[in-house]
Amino acid sequence: MMTKLPRHLVVAHYHLRPGGVRRVIETALPAMARDIELSSVTLATGEEPDEAWLARLRASLGGLTLHVEVRREFRYWSELAPPSSGFDAALVRSCTELLAHHGGEDAVLWAHNLALGRNAPLAAAWTRAVAATGAVFVSHHHDFFFDNRWGRWSEMEKSGLDVPASAARVVFPAGARTVHLAINRADHELLSTGFGERALWVPDPVVSPVRHAGRNEAAGAWLASRTGHASPYWLLPCRLLRRKNIAEALLLARWLRPDVRVVTTGAPTSVDEMPYNARLLEGAHRGGWPLDLSVLAGAPDPPPVSALIGGADAVLLTSLQEGFGLPYVEAAVAERPLVARSLPNVLPDLVSLGLRVPVTYDEIRVPCDLFNARREREHQRRLWEAWRRTLPGEVRSLAGEPFFVTGTHDSVPFSRLTMTAHLEILGRSPDELAAALAPANPELAEWCGSGLPSAGFDGQAASALSPERFAEHFREAVVKALAVGGAPDDAPERVLHRFLVDRLRSGNLYPMVFAPET
Repeated sequence: MMTKLPRHLVVAHYHLRPGGVRRVIETALPAMARDIELSSVTLATGEEPDEAWLARLRASLGGLTLHVEVRREFRYWSELAPPSSGFDAALVRSCTELLAHHGGEDAVLWAHNLALGRNAPLAAAWTRAVAATGAVFVSHHHDFFFDNRWGRWSEMEKSGLDVPASAARVVFPAGARTVHLAINRADHELLSTGFGERALWVPDPVVSPVRHAGRNEAAGAWLASRTGHASPYWLLPCRLLRRKNIAEALLLARWLRPDVRVVTTGAPTSVDEMPYNARLLEGAHRGGWPLDLSVLAGAPDPPPVSALIGGADAVLLTSLQEGFGLPYVEAAVAERPLVARSLPNVLPDLVSLGLRVPVTYDEIRVPCDLFNARREREHQRRLWEAWRRTLPGEVRSLAGEPFFVTGTHDSVPFSRLTMTAHLEILGRSPDELAAALAPANPELAEWCGSGLPSAGFDGQAASALSPERFAEHFREAVVKALAVGGAPDDAPERVLHRFLVDRLRSGNLYPMVFAPET
C-alpha cells in the first residue's frame, strides 16, 4: 500500500542569510515540491529574508503557494533583546499554532541545525509542537554545538539547560514521527547508534551553474574593480570564520603561487569572528600580503559566487572542519583547479560519488624554527585550560590535549597552531617559506609554479548530488517517520555521548577555535 504523504512543508531556520543552509533550501525545494506534490511551503524564520532572493525562490516554485512566517523568537537566542531566561510556554504555543495553521497532521516540519544550540528553547518548542499537532519532524543536521563550537554551551545553560543529558533530548528529539538527516556518513554512523533506520545520510544537493559567454570574465572584471587588483586570484567561497582556516590558504598561495591574490567571498556573521577578521586585515596590511577579504559583503549588484569560481585560477578549501564540503563540489561542477585539505569525514563520501580532486593534502607541515615554539606551546596550554573549563563538568574528562602541547616536535601541522603563530609564519618571505615548506610537504611541492589540474566528476555523481535525488531521499525520510514505532527511550543520550567521545578527542581539537582571540 502506498504511504499517503503530508502535503504541506514548513521549513524552519533561524535566518535565511546567504550560506550553506539557505543554499540547500533554495536548491532542493523545487524538486521536493514536484516529488511530494506539495500544496504549500512555509518559511518559518527569525528575520525577513532578502526580497530578491525570496522573489527568485517563488519563481522557482512555479506558482506553488509560499508563505513566510517571520517571528522574532525564532532567531539565534543570543540575538534576542532581551533573550528569554528559559523554556517558554508562549514559544511552544507559537510553534504549535504555526504548525497547526500550515497543515497540522498533514505537515512536515523540515528544521535545520537545531543541534547547533543557537536557540535551545526553540528546538524544544518545535519538538512539543510536533507532538501536539501530529506533524512529521525531519531534523536536518549541518553543524553541532559540541563540534569545536563550545562557546554555544554557555548560551544553552543561560537559556534553561543545565546538563548534557537534558541537552540531548532537546537537540536530538526522539518523537514517534521524527527522523534525523546527516550530511556526511561519519555523522550518520553516530546518529544511527541511537536512531537506527530513522537516521539517514542525505548529501547536499548541487546544481550546475548557468554558463554563458563572458560571465566569468565579467565577474573577474567586477572583482578587479572591487579590490583594485587585476592579478590572478585563488578563491575561498566562504564566510569569514576561524574554522575556514584562511591563513593556511594565504600560506599556500605565498608558497606555491606568489603572483596570485587570495580572495574570500563572505563576511563574518558573528561577533566571535571579528577579532580574527581584524588580525588578518592588520597582518595583510602590515606585510603587504595579497589578501582580499569578504568581497561580496555589502557590494551592490555582485556577481554570483559560481561566476567568481569560474573565473578563479584555483578554488581553495582549507577548512579545519566541514559538514559537507561544498567547495569541493563547486570547483568540480565548474571544472576549476582545486587545492583542498582532505577532510576525513567529508572527502571519502564525495569520492565515492564520483568526485575527482587531483590536488589534496592532509596537513601543511611547518618546521618549528619558523615561529617561537616555546611561546606557542605555553600559549596553547593556557588557551586549552581556559577552554576546558567552559565544558560541562560531566564531559571534561573526555577532552584530549592539543597536538602541539604534548611531546616534542621538529615540525607541526599549520592547522594545529594559533593565530599568533600563523601571523608569525606568514611574516616570512616567500623564498623562506618555499625553502622550509617544500622538503616537509613533497606532495604539494611538485605543484609549485606548475599548472594545476582541474577538479571534476566521474560516473554518476551529477545524478547522485542532484536536487531530484535529494527529493527522493527526503521522501524516504518522511516515509520512515510515518512508520510505526519510535526510537528507544535512551536514544538521545546515547547519541550525544557517542558524539562527545568522538568530537573531544585530541585529533578533533584545533587551538584556532578555542576562543575568538588566539
